[in-house]
Amino acid sequence: MPPSLSSIILAVCLACSTVASPSLHKRASGVTTSPSAASNQTFDYIVVGGGLTGTTVAARLAENAGMTVLLIEAGADNRNDPRVYDIYRYGEAFGSALDWAWPTVEGKRITGGKTLGGGSSINGGTYTRGSKEQYDAWSTLLEPSEANVGWNWNGLWNYMKKVQIVQHSEAFSPPNNVQASKGAQFVDTYHGYNGPVGVTFPEPNSMYGGPQQPNFISTIVGLTGIKHYKDLNGGTPNCVSVTPITVNWHDQGHRASAPEAYLTPVETVRTNWLTLTKHQVTKINWSGSNLPLTATGVEFAPAAGGATRYEAFARREVIVAAGAIQSPALLQLSGIGDSAVLGPLNITTRIDLKTVGRNLQEQPMSALGANSNGFDVKGRGPSDAIAFPNLSQVMGSKTNTTATKILANIPSWAASLAGSGLSAAALQTIFGVQADLIINKNGSRTIALCIRDTNAYLHMHSSGFRNLLRYWVPNSADPFVYPTVKVNYFAADVDLDIQVATARLSRKILTTAPMSSLTTGEAIPGGAVPDNAERGTDEAWKSWIKQNFVTVAHPVGTAAMMRRSLGGVVDAQLKVYDTKNVRVVDASVMPLQVSAHLSATLYGVAEKAADLIKASQ
Repeated sequence: MPPSLSSIILAVCLACSTVASPSLHKRASGVTTSPSAASNQTFDYIVVGGGLTGTTVAARLAENAGMTVLLIEAGADNRNDPRVYDIYRYGEAFGSALDWAWPTVEGKRITGGKTLGGGSSINGGTYTRGSKEQYDAWSTLLEPSEANVGWNWNGLWNYMKKVQIVQHSEAFSPPNNVQASKGAQFVDTYHGYNGPVGVTFPEPNSMYGGPQQPNFISTIVGLTGIKHYKDLNGGTPNCVSVTPITVNWHDQGHRASAPEAYLTPVETVRTNWLTLTKHQVTKINWSGSNLPLTATGVEFAPAAGGATRYEAFARREVIVAAGAIQSPALLQLSGIGDSAVLGPLNITTRIDLKTVGRNLQEQPMSALGANSNGFDVKGRGPSDAIAFPNLSQVMGSKTNTTATKILANIPSWAASLAGSGLSAAALQTIFGVQADLIINKNGSRTIALCIRDTNAYLHMHSSGFRNLLRYWVPNSADPFVYPTVKVNYFAADVDLDIQVATARLSRKILTTAPMSSLTTGEAIPGGAVPDNAERGTDEAWKSWIKQNFVTVAHPVGTAAMMRRSLGGVVDAQLKVYDTKNVRVVDASVMPLQVSAHLSATLYGVAEKAADLIKASQ
């Protein structure tokens, strides 16, 4: 009997001279859990965090056999765990030992991969890129003298799509005839074909071939006028499209995580690269106290906790790649942060950098549910039909009113959230850039729609105008105590306005042909938000959304790459201000969210960072 669809899920997502290395003397390499392999050893580079960016940077630096690299990861090496390598078991790692599961003050949790590969080992695998204008906006937040470093669309796209053969990440496999018949399309020039990261569409026999994805596309096009593009990865995500995922056809269709892409193929031959798992870096060590500071290495400990500490030494650089929550925590524990926060914790302030851990941008996610009528889905997915409508396509007749509200309220929002950034004036500048993207440059950062068919509900994931959060170290200098995350979801009421409009759009999609032909009616929120001529009142939607939203788990911005006068933590070389040899390379440096899942962007950031580091050798 053919499988029937038990559900339809709609996801809406409202980010010098060369110094010779000494002889290795049989230095350990490969992957180990033994601290003795790294303790009291000196490496050219120490990379903190074996997630997507850390693994990528370590791999690129280790291409030079004359350079030694130590990569330290708090999680285990779970490459042989089916929850990691089987993309169809997505979600099973959540809430397990493979998930950091950072709690927030509001009682929510932010998922993060606590395993070799980080998020790339447990995420949904969707491969999307943001808009050209969003990446270009990054450069506007830097010092004018740094604009030519290339933190813009053209500069990053070369790394994301592998135009440059030396540094590349993507190994795209075009759809075959079966996949094409199920809606998979592509634009050849948008992709790279020689990199290590497998990017393709679901396995032909598994890819959904039922009516749900075509009907979703037809319905949202008819309702909003959004365009149906062959491929959204060319910097124009304001469209609806069938998107690829990060799996490797050459490895039984397994997940193409960062370690599978960058480490596994060279693990036995890169004798200059050591990966230490199940250990956590507890602080960066320094030489002297004069600015700019020079890091001499790191202190690390078993990730299970306890009083045992080890040291490893860095001849060249310490590269922090622990993610948007743990990276700023490590900087603060190392004396880089707001002295008003560090002082009460008895942490000596070495660099009074107020915005470490601030400017965090995360997204809320709400879930609507509708039961299907039992039609044949013709496959097992994963679903990959996604739409990124812009402000007018969501707000409709309320677009001008919403735009006016955004522009008029920027000063008051900046004032009320001043503690989430450097100052009200700095936030006003940043908010102005974001508003310009949303209102004037067809920005679709606020919302994304995707259809999924994995459980009983239609899901709506949404992010508002911007969600600025404040994060800080808790009342402990213990590195194993989770940092406190306070989330300012819906601090600006326009965020909730857009969330409500997205919920209404989701409801319309389910009740409009041809999508309506596949459902037996809405189950969630159902009677909690009674339907009416306006598809539910503002009050009912707001109450339900605030009670039921969860996190998207795409945090960025906590060590933002911006000029210091705006609250930046790193410069365009990704160096922490007032340090000589400490860089941050992960989502925390992204100054603004993008209309995309983070993986493709972060591979581009990591590849570019590796080039910047190599250029300084």
